[in-house]
Amino acid sequence: MSAIREVIERAESFDAAARGLLDLAASWTPEAFGKLIGSATELAAWEGREAVFLDLDEEELTSFYAPWFVAPDLQPPSAEFADKGILFNFQPQIDFLKQKRPAASKVWTDKMFGDHDREFVVAGVTDLAMAEEFHQAILDAVDGGGGYKSFAADFDRLVEKYGWSYNGGREWRIRTIFDTNVRTSYMAGRLAMMRDPDVVRLQPWWQYIHGESRTPLQPRPMHVAWDGLLARHDDPWWDIHFPPNDWLCSCGVRAMSERRAMQQPRWGQIPPADIMRSVLDRTNQRTVQMPQGIGLGWDYQPGNLWERGMVPSKLEEEAGGLTPDGRHAVQIDTPEPIADLVAAAKPFTATPLPLNVRDEDYVTAFLKPFGAAIGHAVPWTDPTGVTLPISDELFRETATGAWKVGKRDRASLTPLLAEALLDPDEIWVGVARKVNRQTGAEVLTVDRRYIRTDGKSGLMVVFEVGRRWWQEITAYNTTDKKGNPDLALLNRRRGGKLVWSRPRK
Repeated sequence: MSAIREVIERAESFDAAARGLLDLAASWTPEAFGKLIGSATELAAWEGREAVFLDLDEEELTSFYAPWFVAPDLQPPSAEFADKGILFNFQPQIDFLKQKRPAASKVWTDKMFGDHDREFVVAGVTDLAMAEEFHQAILDAVDGGGGYKSFAADFDRLVEKYGWSYNGGREWRIRTIFDTNVRTSYMAGRLAMMRDPDVVRLQPWWQYIHGESRTPLQPRPMHVAWDGLLARHDDPWWDIHFPPNDWLCSCGVRAMSERRAMQQPRWGQIPPADIMRSVLDRTNQRTVQMPQGIGLGWDYQPGNLWERGMVPSKLEEEAGGLTPDGRHAVQIDTPEPIADLVAAAKPFTATPLPLNVRDEDYVTAFLKPFGAAIGHAVPWTDPTGVTLPISDELFRETATGAWKVGKRDRASLTPLLAEALLDPDEIWVGVARKVNRQTGAEVLTVDRRYIRTDGKSGLMVVFEVGRRWWQEITAYNTTDKKGNPDLALLNRRRGGKLVWSRPRK
Protein backbone atom coordinates (compact mmCIF):
# COMPACT_ATOMS: atom_id res chain seq x y z
CA MET A 1 0.00 0.00 0.00
CA SER A 2 2.88 2.38 0.72
CA ALA A 3 4.20 1.69 -2.79
CA ILE A 4 0.79 2.52 -4.27
CA ARG A 5 0.60 5.76 -2.32
CA GLU A 6 4.10 6.72 -3.47
CA VAL A 7 3.21 6.14 -7.15
CA ILE A 8 0.05 8.24 -6.86
CA GLU A 9 1.73 11.06 -4.94
CA ARG A 10 4.60 11.35 -7.44
CA ALA A 11 2.44 11.16 -10.57
CA GLU A 12 1.98 14.45 -12.39
CA SER A 13 -1.26 13.36 -14.11
CA PHE A 14 -3.94 10.70 -14.06
CA ASP A 15 -2.33 8.92 -17.05
CA ALA A 16 1.04 8.91 -15.33
CA ALA A 17 -0.50 7.44 -12.20
CA ALA A 18 -2.24 4.72 -14.23
CA ARG A 19 0.99 3.75 -16.01
CA GLY A 20 2.88 3.68 -12.76
CA LEU A 21 0.32 1.44 -11.11
CA LEU A 22 0.36 -0.99 -14.05
CA ASP A 23 4.14 -1.19 -13.91
CA LEU A 24 3.98 -1.77 -10.17
CA ALA A 25 1.35 -4.51 -10.45
CA ALA A 26 3.44 -6.32 -13.07
CA SER A 27 6.20 -6.77 -10.52
CA TRP A 28 4.00 -8.46 -7.88
CA THR A 29 3.70 -12.15 -7.29
CA PRO A 30 0.15 -13.63 -7.29
CA GLU A 31 0.39 -14.10 -3.51
CA ALA A 32 1.30 -10.47 -2.92
CA PHE A 33 -1.40 -9.28 -5.31
CA GLY A 34 -4.03 -11.47 -3.59
CA LYS A 35 -3.02 -10.12 -0.19
CA LEU A 36 -3.39 -6.56 -1.45
CA ILE A 37 -6.83 -7.27 -2.91
CA GLY A 38 -7.90 -8.81 0.41
CA SER A 39 -6.74 -5.77 2.34
CA ALA A 40 -8.43 -3.42 -0.12
CA THR A 41 -11.67 -5.38 0.13
CA GLU A 42 -11.65 -5.15 3.90
CA LEU A 43 -10.93 -1.45 3.73
CA ALA A 44 -13.89 -0.99 1.40
CA ALA A 45 -16.10 -2.86 3.84
CA TRP A 46 -15.12 -0.43 6.57
CA GLU A 47 -15.43 2.73 4.48
CA GLY A 48 -17.62 5.26 6.24
CA ARG A 49 -16.92 3.88 9.71
CA GLU A 50 -13.97 6.12 10.53
CA ALA A 51 -15.33 7.12 13.92
CA VAL A 52 -15.09 3.53 15.11
CA PHE A 53 -11.40 3.44 14.14
CA LEU A 54 -10.85 6.22 16.65
CA ASP A 55 -11.80 3.78 19.40
CA LEU A 56 -9.05 1.35 18.44
CA ASP A 57 -5.50 1.22 19.66
CA GLU A 58 -2.65 0.56 17.25
CA GLU A 59 -2.43 -3.14 18.10
CA GLU A 60 -6.15 -3.67 17.41
CA LEU A 61 -5.94 -1.84 14.11
CA THR A 62 -2.97 -3.97 13.11
CA SER A 63 -4.41 -7.32 14.19
CA PHE A 64 -8.03 -6.81 13.14
CA TYR A 65 -8.22 -4.67 10.07
CA ALA A 66 -5.15 -4.81 7.86
CA PRO A 67 -1.41 -5.25 8.48
CA TRP A 68 -0.69 -2.35 6.13
CA PHE A 69 -2.87 0.17 8.00
CA VAL A 70 -0.73 2.80 9.69
CA ALA A 71 -2.36 3.79 12.97
CA PRO A 72 -0.01 5.90 15.13
CA ASP A 73 -1.44 9.17 13.84
CA LEU A 74 -5.03 8.15 14.61
CA GLN A 75 -5.89 9.62 17.99
CA PRO A 76 -9.33 10.30 19.50
CA PRO A 77 -10.29 13.90 18.72
CA SER A 78 -10.02 16.29 21.62
CA ALA A 79 -11.71 19.37 20.12
CA GLU A 80 -14.90 20.80 21.57
CA PHE A 81 -17.69 18.33 20.87
CA ALA A 82 -19.81 20.36 18.47
CA ASP A 83 -16.95 21.42 16.25
CA LYS A 84 -15.58 17.89 16.43
CA GLY A 85 -18.79 16.61 14.90
CA ILE A 86 -18.69 19.32 12.24
CA LEU A 87 -15.01 19.14 11.34
CA PHE A 88 -15.12 15.38 11.28
CA ASN A 89 -17.96 15.52 8.72
CA PHE A 90 -19.66 12.66 10.55
CA GLN A 91 -22.12 11.36 7.96
CA PRO A 92 -24.31 9.25 10.31
CA GLN A 93 -24.88 12.38 12.42
CA ILE A 94 -25.88 14.33 9.32
CA ASP A 95 -28.14 11.52 8.11
CA PHE A 96 -29.89 11.42 11.47
CA LEU A 97 -30.53 15.17 11.44
CA LYS A 98 -31.71 15.28 7.83
CA GLN A 99 -34.36 12.57 8.24
CA LYS A 100 -36.16 14.41 11.04
CA ARG A 101 -39.46 16.17 10.31
CA PRO A 102 -39.88 19.62 11.91
CA ALA A 103 -42.79 19.85 14.34
CA ALA A 104 -44.37 22.46 16.59
CA SER A 105 -43.76 22.38 20.34
CA LYS A 106 -45.06 24.57 23.17
CA VAL A 107 -42.82 23.20 25.93
CA TRP A 108 -39.86 20.83 25.83
CA THR A 109 -41.88 17.99 27.37
CA ASP A 110 -44.25 17.95 24.38
CA LYS A 111 -41.71 15.71 22.68
CA MET A 112 -39.79 13.16 24.71
CA PHE A 113 -37.48 10.17 24.23
CA GLY A 114 -37.96 8.51 20.83
CA ASP A 115 -40.02 11.45 19.57
CA HIS A 116 -36.66 13.11 18.94
CA ASP A 117 -35.59 10.27 16.64
CA ARG A 118 -38.21 11.30 14.08
CA GLU A 119 -39.09 14.94 14.80
CA PHE A 120 -37.11 18.16 15.12
CA VAL A 121 -38.48 20.58 17.69
CA VAL A 122 -37.43 23.71 19.53
CA ALA A 123 -39.32 24.25 22.77
CA GLY A 124 -41.65 27.22 22.43
CA VAL A 125 -41.61 27.27 18.62
CA THR A 126 -45.21 26.65 17.62
CA ASP A 127 -44.91 28.04 14.10
CA LEU A 128 -44.09 25.14 11.77
CA ALA A 129 -42.34 27.39 9.26
CA MET A 130 -40.10 28.70 12.02
CA ALA A 131 -39.36 25.14 13.18
CA GLU A 132 -38.37 24.27 9.60
CA GLU A 133 -35.94 27.20 9.49
CA PHE A 134 -34.40 26.22 12.84
CA HIS A 135 -33.98 22.70 11.49
CA GLN A 136 -32.15 24.06 8.46
CA ALA A 137 -30.02 26.29 10.67
CA ILE A 138 -28.78 23.27 12.63
CA LEU A 139 -28.11 21.40 9.39
CA ASP A 140 -26.17 24.37 8.01
CA ALA A 141 -24.08 24.46 11.18
CA VAL A 142 -23.30 20.72 11.10
CA ASP A 143 -23.40 19.72 7.44
CA GLY A 144 -22.40 23.09 6.05
CA GLY A 145 -19.58 23.55 8.54
CA GLY A 146 -20.80 26.87 9.91
CA GLY A 147 -20.62 25.74 13.52
CA TYR A 148 -21.82 27.61 16.58
CA LYS A 149 -21.29 31.10 15.17
CA SER A 150 -23.37 30.27 12.10
CA PHE A 151 -26.23 28.99 14.24
CA ALA A 152 -26.06 31.99 16.59
CA ALA A 153 -26.45 34.33 13.61
CA ASP A 154 -29.40 32.29 12.31
CA PHE A 155 -30.96 32.34 15.78
CA ASP A 156 -30.90 36.14 15.87
CA ARG A 157 -32.29 36.34 12.35
CA LEU A 158 -35.18 33.97 13.10
CA VAL A 159 -36.05 35.69 16.39
CA GLU A 160 -36.35 38.98 14.55
CA LYS A 161 -38.16 37.51 11.53
CA TYR A 162 -40.86 35.75 13.54
CA GLY A 163 -40.95 38.09 16.55
CA TRP A 164 -40.28 35.13 18.82
CA SER A 165 -40.38 35.76 22.56
CA TYR A 166 -38.37 32.98 24.19
CA ASN A 167 -37.54 32.01 27.75
CA GLY A 168 -34.07 32.57 29.19
CA GLY A 169 -31.17 34.71 28.11
CA ARG A 170 -29.91 34.79 24.53
CA GLU A 171 -26.56 33.02 25.06
CA TRP A 172 -28.12 30.35 27.26
CA ARG A 173 -30.89 29.66 24.76
CA ILE A 174 -28.57 29.49 21.76
CA ARG A 175 -26.21 27.15 23.53
CA THR A 176 -29.02 24.89 24.79
CA ILE A 177 -30.61 24.46 21.36
CA PHE A 178 -27.29 24.01 19.60
CA ASP A 179 -25.71 21.73 22.20
CA THR A 180 -28.77 19.49 22.54
CA ASN A 181 -29.22 18.94 18.81
CA VAL A 182 -25.56 18.52 17.93
CA ARG A 183 -24.69 16.28 20.86
CA THR A 184 -27.72 13.99 20.58
CA SER A 185 -27.31 13.68 16.81
CA TYR A 186 -23.63 12.87 17.21
CA MET A 187 -24.39 10.15 19.75
CA ALA A 188 -27.19 8.82 17.54
CA GLY A 189 -24.64 8.47 14.75
CA ARG A 190 -22.21 6.78 17.11
CA LEU A 191 -24.90 4.35 18.22
CA ALA A 192 -25.62 3.39 14.63
CA MET A 193 -21.94 2.81 13.89
CA MET A 194 -21.25 0.83 17.05
CA ARG A 195 -24.27 -1.39 16.37
CA ASP A 196 -23.07 -2.26 12.89
CA PRO A 197 -22.85 -6.10 12.87
CA ASP A 198 -19.19 -6.04 11.78
CA VAL A 199 -18.31 -3.59 14.54
CA VAL A 200 -20.21 -5.62 17.14
CA ARG A 201 -18.36 -8.75 16.01
CA LEU A 202 -14.99 -7.15 16.70
CA GLN A 203 -15.89 -4.67 19.44
CA PRO A 204 -18.78 -6.05 21.51
CA TRP A 205 -17.87 -4.14 24.68
CA TRP A 206 -18.83 -0.52 25.36
CA GLN A 207 -17.17 1.75 27.90
CA TYR A 208 -18.72 4.82 29.52
CA ILE A 209 -16.47 7.88 29.10
CA HIS A 210 -17.04 10.89 31.34
CA GLY A 211 -16.44 14.25 29.71
CA GLU A 212 -15.58 12.75 26.32
CA SER A 213 -16.08 15.93 24.34
CA ARG A 214 -15.10 18.47 26.99
CA THR A 215 -14.30 18.59 30.69
CA PRO A 216 -17.33 20.05 32.52
CA LEU A 217 -16.71 22.85 34.98
CA GLN A 218 -19.05 21.18 37.47
CA PRO A 219 -18.90 17.42 36.90
CA ARG A 220 -21.97 15.44 37.85
CA PRO A 221 -20.93 12.98 40.61
CA MET A 222 -22.82 10.02 39.12
CA HIS A 223 -21.33 10.61 35.67
CA VAL A 224 -17.87 10.61 37.23
CA ALA A 225 -18.75 7.39 39.08
CA TRP A 226 -19.73 5.72 35.78
CA ASP A 227 -16.49 6.74 34.07
CA GLY A 228 -14.71 3.65 32.75
CA LEU A 229 -17.56 1.22 33.43
CA LEU A 230 -17.83 -1.60 30.92
CA ALA A 231 -20.88 -3.50 29.67
CA ARG A 232 -21.62 -5.43 26.53
CA HIS A 233 -23.36 -3.59 23.72
CA ASP A 234 -26.67 -5.38 24.40
CA ASP A 235 -26.66 -4.91 28.17
CA PRO A 236 -29.95 -3.29 29.31
CA TRP A 237 -27.90 -0.79 31.30
CA TRP A 238 -27.30 1.14 28.07
CA ASP A 239 -31.04 1.51 27.45
CA ILE A 240 -31.05 4.22 30.11
CA HIS A 241 -27.42 5.29 30.55
CA PHE A 242 -26.32 5.85 26.95
CA PRO A 243 -25.23 9.53 26.84
CA PRO A 244 -26.05 12.33 26.88
CA ASN A 245 -27.69 11.86 30.26
CA ASP A 246 -28.76 15.43 31.01
CA TRP A 247 -28.64 18.94 29.60
CA LEU A 248 -25.12 19.86 28.40
CA CYS A 249 -23.83 16.38 29.28
CA SER A 250 -20.54 15.76 27.45
CA CYS A 251 -20.15 12.05 28.24
CA GLY A 252 -19.61 9.46 25.53
CA VAL A 253 -19.21 5.76 24.85
CA ARG A 254 -16.24 3.89 23.41
CA ALA A 255 -16.50 0.51 21.68
CA MET A 256 -13.71 -2.01 22.18
CA SER A 257 -12.72 -5.62 21.76
CA GLU A 258 -12.93 -8.05 24.66
CA ARG A 259 -9.13 -8.22 24.77
CA ARG A 260 -8.89 -4.48 25.23
CA ALA A 261 -11.84 -4.43 27.66
CA MET A 262 -10.06 -6.97 29.87
CA GLN A 263 -7.13 -4.57 30.12
CA GLN A 264 -9.27 -1.76 31.53
CA PRO A 265 -9.08 -0.91 35.26
CA ARG A 266 -12.81 -1.52 35.76
CA TRP A 267 -13.00 -4.86 33.95
CA GLY A 268 -15.25 -7.26 35.86
CA GLN A 269 -17.19 -4.52 37.65
CA ILE A 270 -20.90 -4.87 37.05
CA PRO A 271 -22.73 -1.55 36.48
CA PRO A 272 -24.48 -0.76 39.76
CA ALA A 273 -28.22 -0.91 40.18
CA ASP A 274 -29.87 2.48 39.88
CA ILE A 275 -30.88 4.43 42.94
CA MET A 276 -34.20 6.02 42.11
CA ARG A 277 -35.25 9.50 43.14
CA SER A 278 -38.55 11.36 42.96
CA VAL A 279 -38.68 14.18 40.42
CA LEU A 280 -41.52 16.64 39.94
CA ASP A 281 -42.57 17.02 36.33
CA ARG A 282 -43.68 20.65 36.43
CA THR A 283 -45.58 20.39 33.16
CA ASN A 284 -48.22 18.14 34.71
CA GLN A 285 -47.34 18.42 38.42
CA ARG A 286 -46.81 14.66 38.60
CA THR A 287 -43.99 12.98 40.49
CA VAL A 288 -41.96 10.47 38.48
CA GLN A 289 -39.15 8.14 39.49
CA MET A 290 -35.79 8.78 37.82
CA PRO A 291 -32.36 7.15 38.26
CA GLN A 292 -29.87 9.33 40.10
CA GLY A 293 -27.54 11.06 37.67
CA ILE A 294 -29.99 11.16 34.77
CA GLY A 295 -32.08 14.21 34.05
CA LEU A 296 -35.80 14.15 33.43
CA GLY A 297 -36.42 13.02 29.87
CA TRP A 298 -32.85 11.82 29.24
CA ASP A 299 -33.27 8.16 30.18
CA TYR A 300 -33.21 6.84 26.61
CA GLN A 301 -30.81 6.10 23.74
CA PRO A 302 -30.71 8.89 21.15
CA GLY A 303 -31.05 7.29 17.72
CA ASN A 304 -32.30 3.92 18.97
CA LEU A 305 -35.56 3.91 16.98
CA TRP A 306 -33.83 5.47 13.97
CA GLU A 307 -31.06 2.88 13.94
CA ARG A 308 -33.63 0.07 14.18
CA GLY A 309 -35.59 1.42 11.22
CA MET A 310 -38.60 2.37 13.36
CA VAL A 311 -38.98 5.90 11.98
CA PRO A 312 -41.02 7.07 8.97
CA SER A 313 -37.94 8.19 7.03
CA LYS A 314 -36.63 4.62 6.71
CA LEU A 315 -39.81 3.38 5.03
CA GLU A 316 -40.13 6.58 3.02
CA GLU A 317 -36.65 6.00 1.62
CA GLU A 318 -37.46 2.39 0.73
CA ALA A 319 -40.71 3.46 -0.96
CA GLY A 320 -38.98 6.18 -2.94
CA GLY A 321 -41.05 8.95 -1.35
CA LEU A 322 -44.41 9.62 0.26
CA THR A 323 -47.74 9.07 -1.44
CA PRO A 324 -49.57 12.35 -2.19
CA ASP A 325 -52.55 11.53 0.02
CA GLY A 326 -54.43 8.74 1.77
CA ARG A 327 -53.94 7.00 5.09
CA HIS A 328 -50.96 5.01 3.84
CA ALA A 329 -48.12 7.48 3.43
CA VAL A 330 -45.82 4.90 1.83
CA GLN A 331 -46.59 2.07 -0.57
CA ILE A 332 -43.85 -0.52 -0.96
CA ASP A 333 -45.70 -3.80 -1.61
CA THR A 334 -48.95 -4.37 -3.46
CA PRO A 335 -51.36 -6.62 -1.55
CA GLU A 336 -52.75 -9.64 -3.32
CA PRO A 337 -56.46 -9.41 -4.18
CA ILE A 338 -58.66 -9.74 -1.10
CA ALA A 339 -60.47 -12.57 -2.86
CA ASP A 340 -57.25 -14.60 -2.87
CA LEU A 341 -56.73 -13.92 0.82
CA VAL A 342 -60.30 -15.03 1.56
CA ALA A 343 -59.92 -18.14 -0.61
CA ALA A 344 -56.93 -19.23 1.48
CA ALA A 345 -58.64 -18.30 4.76
CA LYS A 346 -58.04 -20.50 7.77
CA PRO A 347 -60.97 -21.02 10.17
CA PHE A 348 -60.53 -19.71 13.72
CA THR A 349 -60.08 -22.32 16.42
CA ALA A 350 -61.15 -19.89 19.16
CA THR A 351 -64.82 -19.20 19.76
CA PRO A 352 -66.60 -15.94 20.62
CA LEU A 353 -67.67 -15.17 24.17
CA PRO A 354 -71.26 -14.48 25.26
CA LEU A 355 -72.50 -10.88 25.05
CA ASN A 356 -73.37 -10.52 28.73
CA VAL A 357 -70.02 -10.74 30.56
CA ARG A 358 -67.93 -8.00 32.19
CA ASP A 359 -65.43 -5.89 30.22
CA GLU A 360 -62.65 -7.28 32.37
CA ASP A 361 -63.57 -10.84 31.37
CA TYR A 362 -63.44 -9.98 27.68
CA VAL A 363 -60.00 -8.41 28.10
CA THR A 364 -58.76 -11.35 30.17
CA ALA A 365 -59.82 -13.73 27.39
CA PHE A 366 -57.51 -11.85 25.02
CA LEU A 367 -54.57 -11.67 27.42
CA LYS A 368 -54.63 -15.24 28.75
CA PRO A 369 -53.11 -17.00 25.67
CA PHE A 370 -50.05 -14.75 25.99
CA GLY A 371 -49.63 -15.29 29.73
CA ALA A 372 -50.60 -11.68 30.41
CA ALA A 373 -53.25 -10.33 32.77
CA ILE A 374 -54.92 -7.02 33.50
CA GLY A 375 -52.25 -4.81 35.01
CA HIS A 376 -49.52 -7.28 34.05
CA ALA A 377 -47.96 -6.83 30.60
CA VAL A 378 -45.71 -9.41 28.98
CA PRO A 379 -43.38 -9.33 25.97
CA TRP A 380 -44.34 -11.48 23.01
CA THR A 381 -42.33 -12.20 19.85
CA ASP A 382 -44.15 -12.38 16.54
CA PRO A 383 -43.27 -14.62 13.53
CA THR A 384 -40.78 -12.03 12.21
CA GLY A 385 -38.84 -11.89 15.48
CA VAL A 386 -40.17 -8.51 16.62
CA THR A 387 -41.01 -8.28 20.32
CA LEU A 388 -44.20 -6.46 21.29
CA PRO A 389 -45.82 -5.59 24.63
CA ILE A 390 -49.08 -7.42 25.30
CA SER A 391 -51.29 -5.66 27.82
CA ASP A 392 -54.79 -4.39 28.51
CA GLU A 393 -53.81 -1.05 26.92
CA LEU A 394 -55.13 -2.44 23.61
CA PHE A 395 -58.63 -2.07 25.04
CA ARG A 396 -58.33 1.22 26.95
CA GLU A 397 -58.97 4.79 25.86
CA THR A 398 -55.65 6.63 25.64
CA ALA A 399 -56.86 9.82 27.33
CA THR A 400 -58.96 8.39 30.15
CA GLY A 401 -57.92 4.77 30.57
CA ALA A 402 -61.57 3.68 30.37
CA TRP A 403 -62.43 0.40 28.68
CA LYS A 404 -63.16 0.57 24.94
CA VAL A 405 -63.53 -3.16 24.46
CA GLY A 406 -67.24 -2.79 23.73
CA LYS A 407 -66.76 -0.60 20.66
CA ARG A 408 -67.76 -2.01 17.25
CA ASP A 409 -69.17 -5.11 18.95
CA ARG A 410 -65.64 -6.41 19.36
CA ALA A 411 -66.09 -7.56 22.98
CA SER A 412 -67.20 -11.12 22.27
CA LEU A 413 -64.43 -11.54 19.68
CA THR A 414 -61.45 -10.98 21.99
CA PRO A 415 -60.43 -14.69 21.89
CA LEU A 416 -60.41 -14.46 18.08
CA LEU A 417 -58.42 -11.21 18.19
CA ALA A 418 -55.80 -12.98 20.28
CA GLU A 419 -55.63 -15.73 17.65
CA ALA A 420 -55.33 -13.09 14.90
CA LEU A 421 -52.20 -11.79 16.63
CA LEU A 422 -50.78 -15.23 17.41
CA ASP A 423 -51.51 -16.68 13.97
CA PRO A 424 -52.05 -13.87 11.43
CA ASP A 425 -52.60 -14.15 7.71
CA GLU A 426 -50.40 -11.10 7.08
CA ILE A 427 -48.25 -8.58 8.93
CA TRP A 428 -47.96 -5.12 7.40
CA VAL A 429 -45.63 -2.30 8.44
CA GLY A 430 -46.31 1.18 7.16
CA VAL A 431 -46.46 4.89 7.79
CA ALA A 432 -49.88 6.15 8.80
CA ARG A 433 -51.00 9.73 8.26
CA LYS A 434 -52.62 11.34 11.26
CA VAL A 435 -53.57 14.85 12.29
CA ASN A 436 -52.40 16.46 15.52
CA ARG A 437 -55.65 17.55 17.18
CA GLN A 438 -54.00 20.50 18.90
CA THR A 439 -52.04 21.96 15.98
CA GLY A 440 -53.83 20.49 12.98
CA ALA A 441 -50.46 19.49 11.52
CA GLU A 442 -49.93 16.19 9.73
CA VAL A 443 -48.14 13.56 11.79
CA LEU A 444 -46.50 10.45 10.33
CA THR A 445 -46.47 7.35 12.52
CA VAL A 446 -44.93 3.95 11.87
CA ASP A 447 -47.53 1.27 12.52
CA ARG A 448 -47.69 -2.51 12.48
CA ARG A 449 -50.91 -4.30 11.49
CA TYR A 450 -51.78 -7.96 12.06
CA ILE A 451 -54.46 -9.13 9.62
CA ARG A 452 -56.62 -12.23 9.89
CA THR A 453 -59.82 -13.31 8.16
CA ASP A 454 -61.87 -16.50 8.14
CA GLY A 455 -63.62 -15.48 4.95
CA LYS A 456 -66.58 -13.97 6.78
CA SER A 457 -65.09 -11.36 9.10
CA GLY A 458 -61.86 -9.43 9.17
CA LEU A 459 -59.87 -8.85 12.36
CA MET A 460 -56.93 -6.54 12.93
CA VAL A 461 -54.54 -5.77 15.78
CA VAL A 462 -52.56 -2.52 15.53
CA PHE A 463 -49.33 -1.35 17.18
CA GLU A 464 -47.50 1.93 16.65
CA VAL A 465 -43.98 3.07 17.42
CA GLY A 466 -44.19 5.10 20.59
CA ARG A 467 -41.62 7.11 22.47
CA ARG A 468 -39.54 4.09 23.40
CA TRP A 469 -40.77 1.03 21.49
CA TRP A 470 -43.84 -0.49 19.89
CA GLN A 471 -46.95 0.35 21.88
CA GLU A 472 -50.41 -1.16 21.82
CA ILE A 473 -53.02 0.85 19.94
CA THR A 474 -56.16 -1.15 19.22
CA ALA A 475 -57.68 -4.47 18.19
CA TYR A 476 -61.02 -4.71 16.40
CA ASN A 477 -63.17 -6.40 13.80
CA THR A 478 -63.70 -4.40 10.60
CA THR A 479 -67.40 -3.59 10.21
CA ASP A 480 -69.54 -1.12 8.32
CA LYS A 481 -71.74 1.53 9.92
CA LYS A 482 -74.47 -1.05 10.51
CA GLY A 483 -72.11 -3.38 12.33
CA ASN A 484 -71.86 -5.92 9.52
CA PRO A 485 -68.49 -7.50 8.67
CA ASP A 486 -66.67 -5.37 6.09
CA LEU A 487 -63.76 -7.05 4.31
CA ALA A 488 -63.38 -4.01 2.05
CA LEU A 489 -62.37 -1.98 5.11
CA LEU A 490 -59.90 -4.69 6.09
CA ASN A 491 -58.49 -4.59 2.57
CA ARG A 492 -57.91 -0.81 2.80
CA ARG A 493 -55.65 -1.37 5.79
CA ARG A 494 -53.41 -3.73 3.81
CA GLY A 495 -50.76 -1.28 2.70
CA GLY A 496 -47.14 -0.29 3.21
CA LYS A 497 -44.64 -3.14 3.41
CA LEU A 498 -45.68 -6.78 3.73
CA VAL A 499 -43.19 -8.25 6.20
CA TRP A 500 -44.86 -11.64 6.70
CA SER A 501 -47.61 -13.77 5.21
CA ARG A 502 -48.86 -17.21 6.11
CA PRO A 503 -47.16 -19.88 3.98
CA ARG A 504 -49.58 -21.41 1.47
CA LYS A 505 -49.83 -25.18 1.19
